[in-house]
Amino acid sequence: MIRLAVFDMDGTLADTSPGILNSHRFAHAMMGRKEPTADDLNGVIGGPLLGTYQSQFRFPEKEARRAVEFYRHHYAEKGIYEAELYPGIKELLIKLKQDGLFLGVATLKSENFAKLMLQNMEIYSYFDIVCGMDEADTRTKSGLIRTCMDTMEVSVNETVLIGDSIHDLNGSEECGVSFIGVTYGFGFTGSETSTNMIFCKNPCEILNAIKKLNL
Repeated sequence: MIRLAVFDMDGTLADTSPGILNSHRFAHAMMGRKEPTADDLNGVIGGPLLGTYQSQFRFPEKEARRAVEFYRHHYAEKGIYEAELYPGIKELLIKLKQDGLFLGVATLKSENFAKLMLQNMEIYSYFDIVCGMDEADTRTKSGLIRTCMDTMEVSVNETVLIGDSIHDLNGSEECGVSFIGVTYGFGFTGSETSTNMIFCKNPCEILNAIKKLNL
């Protein structure tokens, strides 16, 4: 029986792409780099920020950490306000709470930013726990999921993660929890295969997907 539903944030709860992409452009400019193209920015949403600058943008670690500082400076001033809740999310959260589920957020976004954005979108009160990245960028998706489970005192079999990317899927598999993939975000298209995945085309389908896990 599912007792805890843990949500990814970017591409799952809200369309946060404008703030994220604009902050990457700002960081590149401040680092004296050319403005990243659409191809350069493909796949940057949802992953760990420091890792993105090192692996995708090919910044040496010292430069990557400096770029992350510029990114977060811009995101704190503007990016957190450039997000839009997906239609149907608030209604979904209300229904899940009415059904007695614990709700959590596990995001690789800064935890402070995540909480501010949830407050701005007026859905923070529906969540029992919000876990995000620390300032030193040491946390992992699986670690965040485990923190949600430990805090709410639920087991692996009582937990489901809802997310839109391979980072979410990998985190769920590392923890051994059920996974629901959404195709309205930035990652999955619905053509991927996994023995531990259900796809939802919109937030309205998530409720039924959770109910199926309880059969």
